[in-house]
Amino acid sequence: MKRCVLLLLSVALGSCGTPEEEAPAQRAHLIINSHVTFVEADGKTLREAPKEPLRLWMPFVVGDFYGAPNAGELVPVELRPDMSFSVNLNATLPMITKTLIPTAFSQKWMAIEPAAAQVARLSPFVLPTEGIVPVGMTEWLDEDTGAKLMLIYVDRPARVRGDIVYEGRRLQFDIEAKEAGYLWIQQPEGSGTFRAAARPAKVVLAVMPNS
Repeated sequence: MKRCVLLLLSVALGSCGTPEEEAPAQRAHLIINSHVTFVEADGKTLREAPKEPLRLWMPFVVGDFYGAPNAGELVPVELRPDMSFSVNLNATLPMITKTLIPTAFSQKWMAIEPAAAQVARLSPFVLPTEGIVPVGMTEWLDEDTGAKLMLIYVDRPARVRGDIVYEGRRLQFDIEAKEAGYLWIQQPEGSGTFRAAARPAKVVLAVMPNS
């Protein structure tokens, strides 16, 4: 009997851990504190926000960087009355790899090495609280520089390359991921190269008029 009690006590103690052991470490760079702003098509001129109550929806595009979302929202994000919000990407890490599919870029001039690497893009929308039609087109902007950004995920070290001339613009992709995880990508204005960017000090989610 005494031996059984000691065994049960040992199992109980072994199953208990400190909070630090039970909860994965929170990486500060994966917590985005931001706000929604409404701008004209130039991405700079402020415009009036809609009067109706709004909400955020943050699904993913998987297997590509472009196109309609084909994976759901992994972590719901609350849009506060002052238009601020926080996204904790730490919470997506246990789930995002399960949503990935083989990479098949819709832009055939783009390629990834190694070919088995899988990608996703966080694709936020701002919608009426009681509706499903976006109130505009959204872009992440570096609040300090105004540069357009996109937020992608890569499941392993990889490189995305591409080169095309389209409507007088030369667009190139030269994105290198040194490890699995999220990357901010700077989008060029006019001709230029899509590259990994340093985490912006301040980022806003800009909503532009639907074209």
